[in-house]
Amino acid sequence: MVVSKKNVWFIGSGMGLVGLGVLFSTTWSSIFHAKIQQMMILKEGSTSFGIWRDIPIPIYLECFLFNITNVNELLAGNNVTMQVQEMGPYVFREISKKVNISWNDNSTVTFRNQRFWYFQPHLSNGSLSDNVTSINPVLATIAYTLRTEHIMLKVFVDMILRMYHTNIFLKANVSSWLFDGVQDPILDLVGQIPGLPYTIPFDRFGWFYKRNGSIEADGIFVTNTGSDNFRELGNIERWQNSNRTVYRDQCGELKGTTGELWALEKNQPEINIFAADLCTHMSLAYSGEVMIRGLRGMEFAANDSLFDNGHKYSNMACFCDEARDENCLPSGALNVSSCKYGAPAFVTRPHFLGMDPYYPSKIQGLTPNEKHNFKMSIEPIIGMPLAISAQLQANALVRHIPGLSINNQLPDPDMLIPMFWFREDIQVNEEYANFAKAALGVYFGLPYGFYLFIIIGMCLIVSGVYRMRKFALAKLREADVAASQKFLSHGDKKIDIQSL
Repeated sequence: MVVSKKNVWFIGSGMGLVGLGVLFSTTWSSIFHAKIQQMMILKEGSTSFGIWRDIPIPIYLECFLFNITNVNELLAGNNVTMQVQEMGPYVFREISKKVNISWNDNSTVTFRNQRFWYFQPHLSNGSLSDNVTSINPVLATIAYTLRTEHIMLKVFVDMILRMYHTNIFLKANVSSWLFDGVQDPILDLVGQIPGLPYTIPFDRFGWFYKRNGSIEADGIFVTNTGSDNFRELGNIERWQNSNRTVYRDQCGELKGTTGELWALEKNQPEINIFAADLCTHMSLAYSGEVMIRGLRGMEFAANDSLFDNGHKYSNMACFCDEARDENCLPSGALNVSSCKYGAPAFVTRPHFLGMDPYYPSKIQGLTPNEKHNFKMSIEPIIGMPLAISAQLQANALVRHIPGLSINNQLPDPDMLIPMFWFREDIQVNEEYANFAKAALGVYFGLPYGFYLFIIIGMCLIVSGVYRMRKFALAKLREADVAASQKFLSHGDKKIDIQSL
């Protein structure tokens, strides 16, 4: 009887282990993702919060400026092509953090960005004192803003501009072009010129002027924390106190995240990154798998749909006016003038990568390459960004405008001038890569333990059944022997009676 109880224990334990193994192996993925969601939901004390608030990964901003090298030939009116020379990179260490954080009742959080940049001479190719000649953006902006005004107003403004400038070109050092700003007396007069629909809140021009340490530059954001719906984690709900931007129809809808938080779906075809400097989002299409620090990631990259303006993709047509007038440039350039105080500013990929050849063919010195593409890689299971190569180029549209002679000094009457481009290269460091590897090790490794439970349980069941069968057979043999002996003993007694 003792052996029988032991056999029952073997079978019972085996069935228990098999049950546990099957249960956990089928539910482990859900358990793991629930734990990951708990870590990634944006709230005080969560794993993601500290990383989101103060980005701990080193960020470097690389700035490249285009120097126009044949200004004299252009001013002479010679039939020559504009030649540009790329200068840089001028590298800055970026410190980025979220400030003025406030939690809302509808699973959102309100915040502002604050960024600091520190020049890194040892990583740069050149000095901040390097001189760069380009188009004067102040003159180009005034001309572009007045392009539809009465001819007499334009002639009057041209006379004023000629009092301070002899031509449309501007030479300044790198520091002034980027952070210190270029001082131009015209900016002091802009507020006195009638007909300007924009108020320019700057006394100097610089690509990052007054942005170093500012909490106002990027605007105010309202982001989804993912607490009600994890799939909405990181999505921008409102920007600048509105749920729309300056573009019309669906192009004005807020989409995407600011890049730190992701909740990817299986086989997700694209991601959207909201860029405050563009007043819109950028869509990056899935481009394949990559390996970064031993982690497998999904890479998303810009393709020919970026800045298409509806030429190939009809859903992008709303980035231009409904009339699709002359301000709607060929594919590859986004008009951000309404986002930049009326300046003739157009954004492209660096060196006009992937752009319609109409404008690039008018500039010599550009070398577009796939290395200039905008890319981002994300680990799909835990949603950790592995790498980002964010790079865009700022350009000025300069067209001949009757009455504004200072603006009409280029040989070609319709040019898109490359001004500067930047690249932010960020890659996950070893610390966070090891954290991700440990988490993924648990995710992929623990199910083998559950499978081992099933195997051990099956072995116990088989062993128990075998032992019970063996025990039963032994009992059966004992019964057969006993029966045989009993039969034989009865047989002996019968013979004895007959012999009497």
